[in-house]
Amino acid sequence: MPFDIRLIVYDPNGNRRGLLAHPLHIQAAFPFNDLPALKFSYSMRAPGADLISTPCEIGLQWSSDGNTWFEFSEGRFLLIRREGDQLAQDGVWQFDCPSYLWTLQKTVTYAHATIAPVNGQRVFSATATAGFIMQTLLNDAVARGALTGFSWTFNGSTDSAAATWGNAMGMGVPLGTDLLSVLLRLVSYGMADFRMTGARQLSAYMPDTTLLRDLSTGASRVELRSGRDVTAAPDVVTLEDMASAAYVVGDDSIRQEVVNVTAVMPWGRWETGIREVGITTTTAANNIGTVTVLRGVRQQVQRTREITMYQARHLPLRDYRAGDMILAPGNGGVLEPMRVQQVTLTRSARGVVAGNLILADRREDYNLRVARQIAALSARP
Repeated sequence: MPFDIRLIVYDPNGNRRGLLAHPLHIQAAFPFNDLPALKFSYSMRAPGADLISTPCEIGLQWSSDGNTWFEFSEGRFLLIRREGDQLAQDGVWQFDCPSYLWTLQKTVTYAHATIAPVNGQRVFSATATAGFIMQTLLNDAVARGALTGFSWTFNGSTDSAAATWGNAMGMGVPLGTDLLSVLLRLVSYGMADFRMTGARQLSAYMPDTTLLRDLSTGASRVELRSGRDVTAAPDVVTLEDMASAAYVVGDDSIRQEVVNVTAVMPWGRWETGIREVGITTTTAANNIGTVTVLRGVRQQVQRTREITMYQARHLPLRDYRAGDMILAPGNGGVLEPMRVQQVTLTRSARGVVAGNLILADRREDYNLRVARQIAALSARP
């Protein structure tokens, strides 16, 4: 039996209710360093509909033989939105379920009990690491009675792989900011990578360490070959972000122009404007302009690879996941090392499972580092 996925229903923070046996359509997306999401449709007249008639969690399981099933570590979702027509004869409803991690969006930043906010922000010193910031805010939330059932595997000193945190940064978090936004902000600054490593468990790591598994080399490398694993390889190439001149506007009177005089631009000088709150020095503005115009000489490529589950040697979730470096068809179909940015899986009412990957080559990894550098430069307490 080929690769398959199924949905299991659980009580909120509780035990298994049962198998959701007759979904008409399933779509699950697992992006790297972002919020996974599940969508499915189900007839409320079908057996099992009673399982999802009240608040619940949905676990996505996978199997490569039809006998042994595993819940993917990022595959626990909250059923929080449903949509349907009460008069429709088929009784089909659509369900939208974000990752269990979404509970962080329902937990916000409070002022410190004894330290006054600065400009309406909870301020962390220049020695604060991503682990320290998140653990502090998580512990505060638990003390208020929030985040019941939620756990994490890092602390202020070490990440979830027991590696010492680095990349400390002083920053301010506006009061009332939800903790999911704080986590994503830390990612944008290049201070952490994260993923769910259990149904209700968050892990965070030093960036580009544990979650950058290089499966593009070695005896057990993952090779997605055209025809066998990959059925289509559409790319979207754009010049929209090209620019040879950047005009950076910061706080107060900070204004800085940066020009890449060596850039070869098809239509001559193209400019881009950057407004960055928190830039208070000409040096920081110049750094932002410099990395922007260096990035602006490159065309941008979005790489999508359609994958098959029926003759593939390497399967998603089982053999690779978002964040991994694998070999996949690049320019001209030649195998190239690429990093998986997102895995999307679908299942039809007939049980046909398909999927696609969003991949990033080394140039796009460079662009990500540039974006992180810009974000970090604009951080301020």
